[in-house]
Amino acid sequence: MKKKFTFVIMFMIATFSLMSQESTKTEVSAGVDFYNRYVWRGLLFTDAPSIQPYITASKGGFSATLWGSYATSKNYAEIDLFLSYTAGNYTIGLSDYYTEDETDLTMNDYTDFEQGETPHLIETYISYQLPVEKFPLTITGSTFVYGADLDANGDQNFSSYFELMYPFTAGDYDLSITMGGTVDEGYYGDKAGIVNLSLGASRSIKITESFSIPLNTAFIVNPLAKDLFFVVGISL
Repeated sequence: MKKKFTFVIMFMIATFSLMSQESTKTEVSAGVDFYNRYVWRGLLFTDAPSIQPYITASKGGFSATLWGSYATSKNYAEIDLFLSYTAGNYTIGLSDYYTEDETDLTMNDYTDFEQGETPHLIETYISYQLPVEKFPLTITGSTFVYGADLDANGDQNFSSYFELMYPFTAGDYDLSITMGGTVDEGYYGDKAGIVNLSLGASRSIKITESFSIPLNTAFIVNPLAKDLFFVVGISL
């Protein structure tokens, strides 16, 4: 258990070490998003309004992000770590998704990576953006390689998710069309199928001459689960 946690820490240190060796300047950004509910890859995690803060550091092709989500009226808390490297049109990354029960903090142990009991989900992914200016389609494939993604026998599911995302603009709006699905029974559903069909739209709402608030909306359909959602949020 501790060895696995040590591996994650060492991986983080190695990433930041590589970032420090880049000749370019380190850029840091931070902010918070407010959404009416938390939906990810066509899955509803809480229907309560959620506060989602983040901190990102990037240098050269390396990027590290700490991201969280906290439900305002229900017990849902999540803290994630994203590490990635981009070279040309390719991006590879490692993600650590961690959820906890905040009604009893003594039940939580962030260092617990023991298979069968850890709440962590470790994911690897690769994405590729087509090098065509008029058709910037992004293709992403990801797999949970360790953690709480287990089948009924306690074995690793290795649940995979594949996604196509096409961004475009219309007037003052930045739009995107996304289609994502899974290839087998597992984390995303009880069989292979499309779990995420979404149309996203965003624009900046001008408050004053020097201050605007980004507004984000998305209409999301999960055909496999026969669910649909309308998500709206603002960013600060």
